[in-house]
Amino acid sequence: MRIRVCLFFPLETWSSLADLIKKTGHAVSNWVYLGGVKAFADGSLGSNSALFHEPYADEPDNYGLQVTEIESLFNMTMASDKSGLQVAIHAIGDRANDLVLDIYKSVATTGMRDRRFRIEHAQHLAPGAAVRFGDQGIVASVQPQHLLGDADSAIKKLGMDRAEKGSYLFWSLLASNAKLALGSDWPVVDINPLHDIRISMKRMPPGWDKAWIQSERISLADALIAHTISAAHACFLENDLGSLSQGKLADFVILSTDLWEDFAAEGSAFIEATYVSGVQAYP
Repeated sequence: MRIRVCLFFPLETWSSLADLIKKTGHAVSNWVYLGGVKAFADGSLGSNSALFHEPYADEPDNYGLQVTEIESLFNMTMASDKSGLQVAIHAIGDRANDLVLDIYKSVATTGMRDRRFRIEHAQHLAPGAAVRFGDQGIVASVQPQHLLGDADSAIKKLGMDRAEKGSYLFWSLLASNAKLALGSDWPVVDINPLHDIRISMKRMPPGWDKAWIQSERISLADALIAHTISAAHACFLENDLGSLSQGKLADFVILSTDLWEDFAAEGSAFIEATYVSGVQAYP
């Protein structure tokens, strides 16, 4: 292998995974890490199945879909947590995010420990939810490239006001001291992290002449942190990955520029070389 993977397994398999980790530990090797378990709270915005507090503007009787029964989701999260597993739950709509935040808050009352509960996507948040991420120490694992396709559809499906108050709240999450981990969601979208970095800085959908929710743009420094050390922290791997530090695995890239403004211009920044474990892997 020339790429490191942190694996998450279906929440329903928590018992088998917990038994396996007791035998092997989390690190199967320097390449494969058994991370935790993942579940789904709702569907997607594109299919009108993301779960919202208010109905879709284009389907007034539709609030979205809760794909896992709430009691079952809570019980499996509680059992996984008691076994020491990290839990990640997919939530896109504002109601789905609130439901997962409620579950995590209830489970955390069983005792203090470093859980690093994750919400995958966290795309649309109700007022006050970003603050809850920070207060509860929840990892917001967000994929900026989805913003490009969601800008127009979110306005159509949610209405301008709802879409612009709660969509892809990068800056608000950081300002609330939430741990923001950014990634690609490949293979659904392009795997190139430079695209995600640029999008999180510019928030410029195709055909637009201004940023979508300009106040939620973040700096290059914050975007790089979210893609590196924060992403590693979100997997309990910050002692091995995420920064150029003594004792860590020497995985890094050499970029074509050190000018921050170059990242905002398409094609102005590219990767000249990639090193894995200190050995050049590309070109």
